[in-house]
Amino acid sequence: MTIGVLAALLALAVIIIIGVLWARGASTPAATEAARPTPSATAPPTPAGPTASNSGTPAASGSSAAPGTPQPGSCDELYSPEMVAAFGDMVLNPAWLDDPELDMKIGEDDPVLEGVIDANDSLLCQWAKPEGPSGAGVSTTLVWVDAADSATVEDHLRDRGDSCSEQEGGLRCTTEGSNDEGYFGESHFLRDGIWLATEYSNAGPDGYTLDMVNNLWPEG
Repeated sequence: MTIGVLAALLALAVIIIIGVLWARGASTPAATEAARPTPSATAPPTPAGPTASNSGTPAASGSSAAPGTPQPGSCDELYSPEMVAAFGDMVLNPAWLDDPELDMKIGEDDPVLEGVIDANDSLLCQWAKPEGPSGAGVSTTLVWVDAADSATVEDHLRDRGDSCSEQEGGLRCTTEGSNDEGYFGESHFLRDGIWLATEYSNAGPDGYTLDMVNNLWPEG
């Protein structure tokens, strides 16, 4: 797919994605996914907690996940071929995001969300232009959480004013905005030990979050 971590994930400036993923689905034009920060024409939202990696491989292979919880081994497992095609010329985890100079911190302006991400295993998936920062992008961090951390995230998202409702067997919370540089937002999805925290800026196909949900829980 405002996301303080995500806004939660927010205001980082690398491809924008807000300036809880950079500065850290269904809903607004082309996006519907995630972020409160102000986009900056430089880089996509970049969540990067200690257990996240731009290569898309969880640092501890989801060791904090409860038994039976989906444990994708790479970001490729989160998206359908249709969603990949919908991103057009954007690619998943382009090499330039591995640049150590792009030390973006997910939710750096939201200590609550950042704390939950830092305390658990996570998988970082970022969509951006292959040639470098462009002012558009989508950044998602899949975080394995226990019931207490899930409740912490839900309570915090509600308290900060995100729009939350039950969806696809879980809880979906969104927030969005716009400024002179375009639109941005955050999308959070909590279900059965998994938290999908997304931030987006000037990008994000319709149905992005639900596509991940359908791939994680194909049986519904």
